[in-house]
Amino acid sequence: MFGSMRKFVRSPYAAVLFFLLIVSFGIFGFRDPFTGAIGGGFISIGDREIRPFDINRAVDRQIDRMRVEQNKIISTREAAQQGITQGELAQLINRTAVLAYGDKIGVRASSDAVNTYLLGLPGVRDAVGRVDIQSVRQLAADNKQSVKQFEDAVADDRTVDYIVNAALQNVAPPEVLTKPLLTYFGEKRTVSAARLTAASVTAPKAPTDDELKAYYEQNKAQFEQPERRRISVLTFSPADFANQVTVTDDDIKKEYDRHIKDYSTPETRDIAQFTSKDRKPVQDFVDFVKQGNTLEQAAAKVPGVERANLPVKPGDLKDKDYDGHVFNMKTDVLDGPYLVNGAYYAVQVLKITPGVPTPLADVSDKIHEKLAQAGAEGKFSETYEQIRDLAGGSPLEEIGKQIGAPVIHLAPVDANAVTIKREQSTLLASHPDIVRQLFRNMTAGQMTDIVEGDSERSLYRLDEIVPKYTLSFDDAKAEVRARFMLKKAQEAADKVANDMIAAVKGGKTFEQAAAAGKLATIGSVNMVRAENSQVDPAIKQAAFAMKEGEVGIAHAQSGEPWVIRVDKVEPATSQVETALKQQITNEISQTLNQDFEEVFVRGVLKAVPVNRNENAIQGYFDGILKEDQGQ
Repeated sequence: MFGSMRKFVRSPYAAVLFFLLIVSFGIFGFRDPFTGAIGGGFISIGDREIRPFDINRAVDRQIDRMRVEQNKIISTREAAQQGITQGELAQLINRTAVLAYGDKIGVRASSDAVNTYLLGLPGVRDAVGRVDIQSVRQLAADNKQSVKQFEDAVADDRTVDYIVNAALQNVAPPEVLTKPLLTYFGEKRTVSAARLTAASVTAPKAPTDDELKAYYEQNKAQFEQPERRRISVLTFSPADFANQVTVTDDDIKKEYDRHIKDYSTPETRDIAQFTSKDRKPVQDFVDFVKQGNTLEQAAAKVPGVERANLPVKPGDLKDKDYDGHVFNMKTDVLDGPYLVNGAYYAVQVLKITPGVPTPLADVSDKIHEKLAQAGAEGKFSETYEQIRDLAGGSPLEEIGKQIGAPVIHLAPVDANAVTIKREQSTLLASHPDIVRQLFRNMTAGQMTDIVEGDSERSLYRLDEIVPKYTLSFDDAKAEVRARFMLKKAQEAADKVANDMIAAVKGGKTFEQAAAAGKLATIGSVNMVRAENSQVDPAIKQAAFAMKEGEVGIAHAQSGEPWVIRVDKVEPATSQVETALKQQITNEISQTLNQDFEEVFVRGVLKAVPVNRNENAIQGYFDGILKEDQGQ
């Protein structure tokens, strides 16, 4: 709920509505609702607290999202510099205020509500429709929480939704907001365009060393290398222990005998199914059978129940839960009713036909591989305590020797895990939290915490801090040449485009000027401001910044110059406004909800006591902003 603005601020409507918000705040005033008494601790609201740990976890999650969604790794210091940390703290304050208000008025999501929410998550429901505690443990672990902390967080989320949704029902945007946006974003333009061809521009001549050196001196900042860190890592998985496992023929035979069903064709079950669209007939049928009647006698007493005898193998029954239950039943036991795909079922297993075993010789290699893998995983598990004991004071190489895994020495990387060759270290990029740890206040020789991954265990050591520096001309010469040639090619392309513009302004037609400069004309291109089109977004943006009849240069996202002329500007048609109305209404509704949320939270903060330890908060941010600076 409180994150709804994140999506909106990236939309084209944000700038317009933010202007309206600024005006409204200027008229009605704004008071910081978070100013309160300075007490001990960090921040307390009602009986609830916000700790530095809570902010760290929220920021780490946001940094992880940026890594996944934007393939971008930033440090906690950079997060604070970019306002991410401050934003997460503001959201925590809002959320905690609503929860404290809920405590005050006695509103709290029940355990049933938490259970219902968990059952709606993918993979959490077990075979009989209950919450699978192992799945919940995994979700909690993924969120770096205990099961209780995870369940409390779910209850908090439900509680916030109850309170805020009740306050914000039926908020709808007025036409005074939607009409100007429809007019603006629905505007249409017809544009003539011309693009360079291979014949338009002559390739620039090769530069002399003096020209390259002059370019290098003028653009030294382009060749500055960021601070990098040289890192060694000890990482290992069960596969590293496979050659230490011995599997005998006797081991293979015992495994084969113990799990013969796994090495056989699927068993077949003959079942009797009794179905009805209504629950009562099926329940009555089951009750008659349990009273001592045969299946046939019960069927005669209960009309409307259809019987079907089926031979089935695992997976034949399309409902996964129902299929699993049937293949766990004993023979001659009637069970039900079960709701399956809108109908009610009772089922009895009449006969079980075991599968046919595959000869041992045919599966011996498969069993050998399975046992070797299990043995390797066992040896891997044994290193859990061993590496912790060794990590207390042994060198990384000694730990590797004891574990039986080599130490890998990585090329120096920057804070984004990128080397001087612009290659990202896959090993480091998959552990952004470790990259942040390595680029905080660690000194050469220090080791990180032990990393536990999916069948992976790692330990990293910071070997050397490589200060930022500027590449010498000789080291950067190839890149200097490439940048110089690109600059000259861009200048030559821009000159051709500007010459065509001058020709049009001098009296030639658009087509004549394009032909003289050996550019290819595209013809008329129609575009609406808010519609997606095949036109390069940068070209489109330039077109909507020009006046009707104006001719000018527009650079595509690639840097290629186009010559464009705005031939016609037309207002939004009713068809375009209709197509855009729902989208714009939805976007404005999000903003209105956010505004009302802010007003609502301000009211809530007047109803619950807020204590902020400003010294502790300032110290927290000062500490973050000093990270990565060696202070």
